[in-house]
Amino acid sequence: MADDPRPFGAVLNADASHPNGLWLFKGSEYYLYDLLDDAVVEGPIPLTQPWGAGALPQLFRTGIHSAVWSGPAFPNLWTFFKDEMYYSMDAVRGWAQAEGPRGILGAWATGVWAAPDGTWLTPGVPVALHGMGTRFDGMIHFFKDGKYVRHNLRTGSRPEAGPIPIGEEWDLPETFLDRIDYAFYGTGAHEEDINFISGEHYVLYDFRRRQVIDQGPVAKRFPVFAQFIDRPQLFLAEDYDVATLVGPVSLGRLIDTRSIGAGSKIQKFLVTETTDSSLQNLRQSMLDSQDTQVTEDFYDRLDTNLSSDDSSDSYRYQLNAQFHGEAGATSLWGGEVNADLDVQGQTETVRSSLSQAAFKSIGSQLEQTRRETHQKTYDSLAEISSTVHVLKKEFFEETNASDRVRVYEFYEQLQSYITLLVLRGVVLVYSDGVTRPKTAQLPGAQRLLEDVLADPQEVARVIDYLRQELSNVTGHDGQVHLLLESTPPDGGLALRNNMTSRYTVVLPDGSQQDVSQAGLIKAAHSWVEPTFTITPVQT
Repeated sequence: MADDPRPFGAVLNADASHPNGLWLFKGSEYYLYDLLDDAVVEGPIPLTQPWGAGALPQLFRTGIHSAVWSGPAFPNLWTFFKDEMYYSMDAVRGWAQAEGPRGILGAWATGVWAAPDGTWLTPGVPVALHGMGTRFDGMIHFFKDGKYVRHNLRTGSRPEAGPIPIGEEWDLPETFLDRIDYAFYGTGAHEEDINFISGEHYVLYDFRRRQVIDQGPVAKRFPVFAQFIDRPQLFLAEDYDVATLVGPVSLGRLIDTRSIGAGSKIQKFLVTETTDSSLQNLRQSMLDSQDTQVTEDFYDRLDTNLSSDDSSDSYRYQLNAQFHGEAGATSLWGGEVNADLDVQGQTETVRSSLSQAAFKSIGSQLEQTRRETHQKTYDSLAEISSTVHVLKKEFFEETNASDRVRVYEFYEQLQSYITLLVLRGVVLVYSDGVTRPKTAQLPGAQRLLEDVLADPQEVARVIDYLRQELSNVTGHDGQVHLLLESTPPDGGLALRNNMTSRYTVVLPDGSQQDVSQAGLIKAAHSWVEPTFTITPVQT
């Protein structure tokens, strides 16, 4: 549902293990909210946990638009709605598939709101709530576009009631007769009373007496909900490159030593193996590849690392990876592998958090690869255990035609890398939390601000703030750098043209080489990692 103004995709009473709990679904994650304490006690948690433990269809993993428990009559059945599809799961069978994914026509009474082709007649998915009490046991309440439908789970898709105007069945205030965003039960003395939310207002409703018990602003009754509301905001969107420079190889750990007698021959199989049966190929990191799988893995790790950083502000980023140059460059530090990283940031603290999280994410990719793999030498393939999986195999053969013994040592081969986080550009972005964000290059920042801020003094204050923010940016060298032109046109803001920075690499012989990058190098990290190639050396 594009431009959905609601803070949550769905709000659902939790299962019996959380009697005071609400599940708040937002995007690809959910939170556990405690009704008694008005506190989020868990989350964010990926939608695939626990629902399906990965079995939830891909369409539903990115977010849902409505959800419903089938109530005491069918306590194991939970259903999720997304666009014109639904998917039901059985909690007792480990959240296994019960039905779907299927279209809304046929199985649910909500089909009355659908066109013959199975699409909704009007945008939006019905709000769903399980029935309680003698009258509504085994039924589901649906609310959409000011209309009400009651679905009987025992009889199937035929509507038990409706569609009828909401006001014919529910004595709610006028605001709620046209729009209901969420419906869920309370807790304690109100565990069978319904909370309805419409926009910024809520009512607590006794469905047996058809009477409103309480009403008021959502912010007063559920203050924690406010933190999830997308409010208008201005922010800087900074464009970064993750540039990886490839350096010289070196010898690492000694794996094996073998002697070859005069006139003899040696044959060895040089093997990289794993005991992880699910691993079919060598796992790659951002240092050596930016294909889709590797970058998505990096993206997930970066998201986790940023989410766990309490010192950083909340900000969004998008990773679009692409090769620029060859990883196996012939000259020292000549290869370059870049990935574009767009990140919302405001302070040096945020930028520092991004740098640390980016390098930590790459490091965790490398650590996982090292932990999963081992390198060994074998005289024959028959020696390889059936419990391991071979990821890479090389064959070494050498004949000693001399009259003396030769000794070969087999070493792990190491590759040097340097990763640079390079700030390439900055734009100003305005988001109202609903429609597509507006973006302006810095020379157009004043025009954007005049469009979204009513007070000219506020426009001037923001311009001054941006000028200060972009005039004190710390580089990898610890020096403060100015990103702005000193005399921009019209006295506004403009980034420096052709801004470049340098990183000095110390080569193995002690000499130095300067590497230039377009933009400002914010941070750097060096790595020495195995290439999973075994190098034989005659001693």
